[in-house]
Amino acid sequence: MFTSINTVAVYVSDMERAKKYYTEILGFKLKHDFGNLCFLVSDSERITVYLEAGYEPSPADYKSTHLSFFLTTAKSTKETFDELKSKGVQILDAEPEEVGDGVYVFRFCDPDGNVLEATGH
Repeated sequence: MFTSINTVAVYVSDMERAKKYYTEILGFKLKHDFGNLCFLVSDSERITVYLEAGYEPSPADYKSTHLSFFLTTAKSTKETFDELKSKGVQILDAEPEEVGDGVYVFRFCDPDGNVLEATGH
């Protein structure tokens, strides 16, 4: 029936700040911009992030749906961790954590406090 997830909604308070973060920091491309709604796609266009403005930032203890990006490029998880950290991204973990079978994860926040995760080898 279902084979994959195509679109993930992320609610933000400031659309311009969110677009800048998701394009310049995370590398998504702007596909459609409707003012308070926009669609961003990954290089492969297999992931669509739908940004919707008009929401207050998440409180620090707020838990939302788990959103994890799988790293399929030649970059290691550690290299991606270091790159995001050097760009001033709020990283929630001291280092990527091995969760088994050579898989490493780390968590980070977007400007609205939405918690994102990177998973890879």
